[in-house]
Amino acid sequence: MSNVRRSDYEKIVKIFNESGNKAALEYLQQNFGVKYPRDVITRIKKTPGYYYDPVTKKIDIKLKNSEGSIFMGIEELCKPSSTDNIETNFSVEVSTNLNINIIYQELLQEKFMELTKYVKLNGYLNTISIDKTSLITDGYQVFVH
Repeated sequence: MSNVRRSDYEKIVKIFNESGNKAALEYLQQNFGVKYPRDVITRIKKTPGYYYDPVTKKIDIKLKNSEGSIFMGIEELCKPSSTDNIETNFSVEVSTNLNINIIYQELLQEKFMELTKYVKLNGYLNTISIDKTSLITDGYQVFVH
């Protein structure tokens, strides 16, 4: 297993974009001793915060403010607002609990999908395999009780 950390992704992406795929593969083999550098490039492409553009054949770094239209910024939260001319209409529906439950279910499904990268269950042999090195390299902390 390689020791390529997320903090190294930006440098690898920079080499990939400036010098090309072969240079990035050689960099991974020389500096990290990776046996399968293409898998690392694929993992970077699929990592949240990175986007591969097949037209330009480059990996773009998504800005954290790209979802600014959905969420309010700190400036917008802190500025005083005038509520003199604003009418608020609140309508509570029975389906709001259902919608919240659907959102919770989707969030849990995403978390379980994330865990399937690291944990494998074998019901036939009654074993659990955990890839501890991948968990640690992806920023998780592992505690064994």
